Amino acid sequence: MTDTPGPLESHPNDAAKPRGDGLRRTAVALLVIGVIVAAIWWLESREDPGVSPGGERYGPIALPATLNTAGLKVAPEQDALAPDFLVESLDGSEVRLSGYRGQPVVLNFWATWCAPCRKEIPQFVDAYQRFRGDGLVVIGVNLQEGKSIARGYVEDYGMQFPVAIDVDGEVGDAYRLLGLPVTYFIDGEGVVRGVFTGPFEERAGDTEVRGAIEQSELEQRIAGILTTEATP
Repeated sequence: MTDTPGPLESHPNDAAKPRGDGLRRTAVALLVIGVIVAAIWWLESREDPGVSPGGERYGPIALPATLNTAGLKVAPEQDALAPDFLVESLDGSEVRLSGYRGQPVVLNFWATWCAPCRKEIPQFVDAYQRFRGDGLVVIGVNLQEGKSIARGYVEDYGMQFPVAIDVDGEVGDAYRLLGLPVTYFIDGEGVVRGVFTGPFEERAGDTEVRGAIEQSELEQRIAGILTTEATP
């Protein structure tokens, strides 16, 4: 007598595994697509910086050949030539970094939503008032905010130096910004002599005499570019 084989036993777990793997693969694919779509949307939503009255597009521009120094590269780093840019200021005029060649420049990237930026602004205001007679230029580049937003802060803090708007963030990209605030110290030759990431802390002297003698970190760095003379 032969045995009749019984029904094969089913194993639900075996059937579920392929289905679960398929769902995971689908979820990962959807996630990747979502990230790509979000990146495309972000890039396309960046505001067009516009063009200057002279027909030049605002943003990073090539450094004029006459201002290139032999043996130095153009890069946002110490001992390199500062990348040139053209942006519109709050009053509608143009701010071209290379236009200040021959003068020491403090280039500060900031935004109104950045609390450390707001905290250090008074130091830049004071430094500009103190050293402008020595030829110091301070340029505040607001990162991707509208004029109406930045203007209120500029007026409240008494920022009398040029304040420009990096509308689409391309200048910030050229300077490889990873956060705010960031300040570049550029001498009269257009060479970056120092980069300071983060806010400058206010000087806290123990006495008025000590406060009068000691220089703040910001003042020390400014002194470094004031003493570097540009080649005529």
